[in-house]
Amino acid sequence: MASKKEPTPVADTKGSSNPGLNDPYLDARREWNERYGSYISRAKNWRLMAFGVLGVCLVQTVGLVTMATQNKLVPYVVQVDKLGSVVPVARADQMGKTDERVVKALLARFISDARGVVSDGIAQRQMIDRTYAMLSNGTRALSIVNEFYKGDPPFARAATSGVTTEVSSVIPVTDKTWQVEWEETTRATSGAITNKLRWKANLTLAFNPPTNERQIRVNPIGVFITDLSWSQVL
Repeated sequence: MASKKEPTPVADTKGSSNPGLNDPYLDARREWNERYGSYISRAKNWRLMAFGVLGVCLVQTVGLVTMATQNKLVPYVVQVDKLGSVVPVARADQMGKTDERVVKALLARFISDARGVVSDGIAQRQMIDRTYAMLSNGTRALSIVNEFYKGDPPFARAATSGVTTEVSSVIPVTDKTWQVEWEETTRATSGAITNKLRWKANLTLAFNPPTNERQIRVNPIGVFITDLSWSQVL
């Protein structure tokens, strides 16, 4: 008896013989990639660009803040001759040896401001401010001036008398120490002289160029007094 033949399978012309090609999950992934892959890629690129721009802005901001906090004020010292014409001009923070005439003028003004007493309250306050502008923090000179003002407040003293000073000499003793001599005249509110005494002081100096406009106005070359002693000349 002849055996029955099995029917020969007919290939599906609409699909592939590879079962993986007809996987609905793979088809969905391909569809997703075709539709949204380019969007995702562009979004990733935009995010990277945004982070890059943010980083550049951050670096610029830090740089601007650093520049803003740095001092850009450059002090200059200008000297003039007898006719008022400008002679030399030099940066105060790059000066060599300081002109002794300038130091003498500042020390004479310091003595007049520290020891003088006037009836004008505004003028007296300006004298005190100029005095402290030439004193370094944490120094013996600052302590002595504080004790002097505390023991004999100039505002209280101005109610009954006034004091004027006449500096007679400002002489360098060493590179850092100067000696100043002056005469103090005390007058009553009526103008009559009540006392006239001679004084002497030794001042120890330090130089620190000014770093802001206010310091330039009150102490243009940065002369600071770190130690002082004053006494009456008998």
